[in-house]
Amino acid sequence: MRRLFFAFALTIAFAASGVELPKDPLLLRRFLEEMPKGGDLHEHLSGAVYAETYLDWAMQDGLCIDKTQLAIAEPPCEQTRGLVPAKELTRDATLYSHMIDALSMRNFHAAVDNGHDHFFATFTKFSAVSARHAPEMLANVATRFAAENVDYIESLFSPDKGASPRLGAMLTPGAPFEEMRDSLLKSGKVAEVVAFARKNLDQFDAAVQKASPGTTIRYLVQVHRGIPREQFFAELVVGFELATIDPRVVGLNPVMPEDSPASMANFSEQMGMFAYLRPLYPKVHLSAHAGELAPGLVPPEGLRNHIRDTVMIAKAERIGHGVDVARESNMPELLKTMAARGVAVEICLTSNDVILGVKGANHPLRLYLQNHVPVVLATDDPGVSRGDLTTEFQRAAQEHGLGYADLKRLARNSIEYSFLEGPSLWTNVKYEAYVCGNACDAFVAKSAKAREEWRLEQRLRAFESRVTSPADSTAHASSAPR
Repeated sequence: MRRLFFAFALTIAFAASGVELPKDPLLLRRFLEEMPKGGDLHEHLSGAVYAETYLDWAMQDGLCIDKTQLAIAEPPCEQTRGLVPAKELTRDATLYSHMIDALSMRNFHAAVDNGHDHFFATFTKFSAVSARHAPEMLANVATRFAAENVDYIESLFSPDKGASPRLGAMLTPGAPFEEMRDSLLKSGKVAEVVAFARKNLDQFDAAVQKASPGTTIRYLVQVHRGIPREQFFAELVVGFELATIDPRVVGLNPVMPEDSPASMANFSEQMGMFAYLRPLYPKVHLSAHAGELAPGLVPPEGLRNHIRDTVMIAKAERIGHGVDVARESNMPELLKTMAARGVAVEICLTSNDVILGVKGANHPLRLYLQNHVPVVLATDDPGVSRGDLTTEFQRAAQEHGLGYADLKRLARNSIEYSFLEGPSLWTNVKYEAYVCGNACDAFVAKSAKAREEWRLEQRLRAFESRVTSPADSTAHASSAPR
């Protein structure tokens, strides 16, 4: 009889939870912090660490502070060049405060500064220390997420520590894609970089498991769209090869400011690179920053095709940000395609506010939801923006009117649309029934995605039981996952 549970999708009727969001903003924050939120699918590792942590590491490492540029710098700390030992921060509270502001969006005022430029400038200001501490950074971020009931992370960073772009030097400028790929693979250098990256991943995994053993983590290789053509292609090939060999690496994601001259000029050819390479690596996923643009940031024609081409040409399975969708050519048809294909949008409300100045009614979150495009909430760079995933849930509730049922669906989406390996626990994205009926243990054991979804359902049931009345708790428990 047990085979029947796997042969048919048995419908499970989930009763309404009866959970309502608190009206008081302070109580809402507490409520959402305790709510199981699934995962964060869009988190840049270097931007997820708070400035205070970077400054602590700078002091421990004997690095310097550039008092003119308000940046962390390599020694020697020559005061004639404005460089003082980072340990001076313990005696200079004013400099310490100014450094936190420079390394993050703290105390940023849009009326007197440019949020876009300030945000992206922070990464070079802490790069001297972030380059040294990748395992500790992952451990720090995982622990912070776990404290707010986030169990799964897809972290964006470069496990090869910048080795792959250097392979572009061996390529003939302007050479066809096939010729460049053949040259890279035949050289043997790609295999060397992949092996180096896998050794780094071993260190990163060990650090996360020691600090936060309950966290499930996967990695997205970031490729830098602002670098020269051949370097970018080399990054792509290494990333695809690494993700094919190592199951911990689930996909790729192009990063760097989308509005930069190089990113805008290279966009069309980079879409062609993805279109060429993806069929050669069919198991590798793609989530791509697209539409992280706003009117005035680029000319009007620059807002018409980035999301469209990323979906239609590169065949991305998820889109990061997607802010300019209302300016895209034939938007209704694009949204219809995204909904039909299940292309999820990683919505980063705080980031879109501080970088692009887009928030509230001007943000497309509700436009996506109304057109049945799957949505997940994400942090982007919570250390730089001084937030967390709870902040994103709270903004979705307060600024966009989402209720508990909406937020619960977005939490479920974060696992359903993740790149975790294995089939889903659910028969459909309305979350109406399990594919394994009432006997899911064996199914869950074989699928990392189903396992993470099962954990979220158990955690949601326990949470809802705590926050509802005794009568409501009993009614909900009778139909919740076992």
